[in-house]
Amino acid sequence: MMEAAGWPRPALQVIESRGFRSNTYLLATGQAPECVVIDPGLDRDAIEKAIATSGWRPTSVLCTHGHFDHIGNAAWLQTTYSIPVYLRQPDLKVAKLANFMLTAFKINQRIELPVFQLLEDEDTAIDCGGSSFFFHAMPGHTPGSAAIAVDDLLFSGDSLYAKKIALSRLPGEDHGMLRASLSRLFGSVAGSVRVLPGHGGSATLDEIQRGNLELRAFMAQQD
Repeated sequence: MMEAAGWPRPALQVIESRGFRSNTYLLATGQAPECVVIDPGLDRDAIEKAIATSGWRPTSVLCTHGHFDHIGNAAWLQTTYSIPVYLRQPDLKVAKLANFMLTAFKINQRIELPVFQLLEDEDTAIDCGGSSFFFHAMPGHTPGSAAIAVDDLLFSGDSLYAKKIALSRLPGEDHGMLRASLSRLFGSVAGSVRVLPGHGGSATLDEIQRGNLELRAFMAQQD
């Protein structure tokens, strides 16, 4: 567990999953010592240790999309803490394919699915622990991907990375739609917002738009 690179905010903790590497985030809310868990990956031990070390109690789980490395321990958290798990409705089918995808990736692990609180609106805000979390609809990486904004943070899942672009050609991925989603996001989010992706390090949106050469080349492509 560590603080986000370049971001000294003590209320934010990053959990780097071992094995299939991904980022899980704990974010303390205004109702301390409560927190939300964003994109709980496959590494239950690391998540459990981070929660115990932080002293925070999870009150909800927010998922940027339905791939296994972003929902892997959502059901465990839901059962352990009796909390809701939020996902955009178009990604329910993606989530239901999680164990099929684990087999396809030759990962010897299986997960249970939580009972999702499905967000039906294209863009929508929810209140968790006194903080407002805004789900920007980001179809492209998956049909129901979201970038989740709160205060000056943006949890981008696999739709936006700091130093590369997530092009996996997994079922449901649409590159033209992803370009459109990113264009819309860039037009609505301040450049000073810190982007916290599902994999790799963080950066401000301005830094990403200036320095992410893969992203710039991707955005310049014609559909």
